[in-house]
Amino acid sequence: MIAQARSSLTFVQLAGLLASTATLLSVSNADTGIRFGHDIARISSEFNSVFPAGNFNRNVSTTFWQTSVLVNNSNVQSDLNRILNVSFIAYDDSFYQLLGVAGYESPKQLEIIFKFPPKPAFATRQVHDGTVYAPEAKAIFFAELHVPSPGYSADAMPWVWRIDLSNQSNPQTTKVYPSPQLTIPNGAYYHNGSVFWAQEGNYTNPGGVVRMDPITLKTQVVQNNFYGHRFNSPNDIVITKTGATYFTDGYYGTDNFNDSLPALLANGIWRWDQKTGNIRQVAGAAEQAFFNPNGLALSATEDKLYITNRGKTSDDPAGGRTIYRYDVTTAGIKNREVFAYVDAGFPDGVKTDRDGRVYGAVTGGVDVFNVDGILIGRIKVANGDTAVNMVFVGNWLYIVGRDNAYRVKLNTTAV
Repeated sequence: MIAQARSSLTFVQLAGLLASTATLLSVSNADTGIRFGHDIARISSEFNSVFPAGNFNRNVSTTFWQTSVLVNNSNVQSDLNRILNVSFIAYDDSFYQLLGVAGYESPKQLEIIFKFPPKPAFATRQVHDGTVYAPEAKAIFFAELHVPSPGYSADAMPWVWRIDLSNQSNPQTTKVYPSPQLTIPNGAYYHNGSVFWAQEGNYTNPGGVVRMDPITLKTQVVQNNFYGHRFNSPNDIVITKTGATYFTDGYYGTDNFNDSLPALLANGIWRWDQKTGNIRQVAGAAEQAFFNPNGLALSATEDKLYITNRGKTSDDPAGGRTIYRYDVTTAGIKNREVFAYVDAGFPDGVKTDRDGRVYGAVTGGVDVFNVDGILIGRIKVANGDTAVNMVFVGNWLYIVGRDNAYRVKLNTTAV
């Protein structure tokens, strides 16, 4: 019957059928595989597998929605432009559960709660890092760093930022002044009533770990050397419930901030036992695993340690751009594996939640990975901004970028 039907078509009917088929094909080809709600874009598996343009390219320092379409394809270019107007990008339906929505058509809000003042004239950019919540103070603390222009050094400003959450519906962000002041702090972690900062140090003040009372803001240096060697540029810190303290130490002081003595130690990850005073390197350049390690996060059960690797620069195509996962042992870490390799910049701050997800602060937003390292979605910050670090306060995730502070309510908590 099918063959007979085809043989009975007239030339006019056949031409019409071909025209209709071409129209259907053009509609199909025009479908880029992105579905848009008001706040959420859903990326299909087909889009991930085959980019819907004949020729394209993308710089390592840009986001995927800034991919250059090198042939005329107005449909994909239009959809990439539309991503500028959403706050969330979903790659897997499990991301909806985290956001607490039914699907991409549901509304979801990412709030900008503070806009930072402009960077100083001598800086190429400013970075906000070390985001930590102290329950006694009902406040989030975080640092600001100024990446200097050539010929300048980073300034050791006497203040850090605080977001006061005593009225969580109306958070207030102000500068506060630790005493003695911190010297270019980066990462921070809350432990047993204190905020511990990993501070970079400078030419005259060795870097290390500083403990701060979140109420009085009084500070005390608690770790600053490896048997007489100065650390290079301590960057981030986490502490287990038993007091095992891990911190990263890279070459940022000499390579980026021009404010430290030449490095005399291999950069890497250090474990400091607060009970015994023992200090030892447990991973790093000495084993050729890291170059400029950066962010740290413990799993909720403290049996996994996540470490981010930057590489020489964040826009180096051959750079680190990696989150590694280790098993935590009674004396250190073991069994390194690549947990995730990101597509934009590098993962700076990293956090985990009670359900095993991992959050990496990258160019354009926060990448969210499930427990297997699969990217399930992105929390997108304002266009042109870069997420640097974040912290959970209950089921609110607070994010600090270069330009703004944000928050979003999620269907999870840190512990």
